[in-house]
Amino acid sequence: MKVAIVGIGNMGSKYINKFKDLGYEAVLIDKEKEQLDKYPDEFIKYQDLDEALEKEDIQTLFVATAPTSHIPIAEKALKRGINTMVEKPPALDPVDLHDAINLAKKNNAVLGVSEIELRSNCIRNFDKNIKISNIEAYRLNLRSGYINPFFDLAWHDLYIFHYLAGEFKINNVEDVKKDEMHLVKVDADSKTTHIDLQVAWNSPDLRREWILDTEKGKIVFNFVEDKIVYPDGTVKEKDNVDKLELMIKEFVEKPSFESSYRALNILNEFVKFYR
Repeated sequence: MKVAIVGIGNMGSKYINKFKDLGYEAVLIDKEKEQLDKYPDEFIKYQDLDEALEKEDIQTLFVATAPTSHIPIAEKALKRGINTMVEKPPALDPVDLHDAINLAKKNNAVLGVSEIELRSNCIRNFDKNIKISNIEAYRLNLRSGYINPFFDLAWHDLYIFHYLAGEFKINNVEDVKKDEMHLVKVDADSKTTHIDLQVAWNSPDLRREWILDTEKGKIVFNFVEDKIVYPDGTVKEKDNVDKLELMIKEFVEKPSFESSYRALNILNEFVKFYR
């Protein structure tokens, strides 16, 4: 199995390690020679994407570059019928993602979007049949990222919300900057469930937690320790399944558009508040 990664910086380097663990033959693609030189010659390396696509028989392509470049890069592979997964957010405009999905279908390929947190212990081992009425959610990071936390941090919680509760509408977004902290509050509803979400860069406290009001009582997802705490005190501890490795393996073996459709819902809601 020959796979490729475009962009071998922070996130891309993590993909490379998982390719090795999974026994895949990896093609590394990055415009920066200095990045490629960090890896031994056992890897196939290219600075030019077009050249790599022309010369190598790539079955699956992963893209871990800046968000604005995700779709243009993916389209080059999709036109060749290569299944492609991009990091989140896949685009900043839902029209771009919609067009890329249609391009993939036209060329008998599949476009996916990274949803690493769906492979967490909390989500994989939660019974989706349990009815949830309300969610109080937090993803407060101690450090800062390079894009708005709405597009970066909230993205994780909203694809999880879609996975558990279905398509949703965002009612309100409050974007607050105080000193170094950048806090975003999101209020959204699916047909069955309400969520109040807070995400932040440069928070004084680390908190990644969901508190779910369910038919069985309050259930807590502790994403920091990746464990579920049930109303009776029972704890489903982290099972040590590697989230990224599982996501890669699943997309390579059983590619699906599901993540792209969830991403389209998120982007359609995002643009109501960020243009």
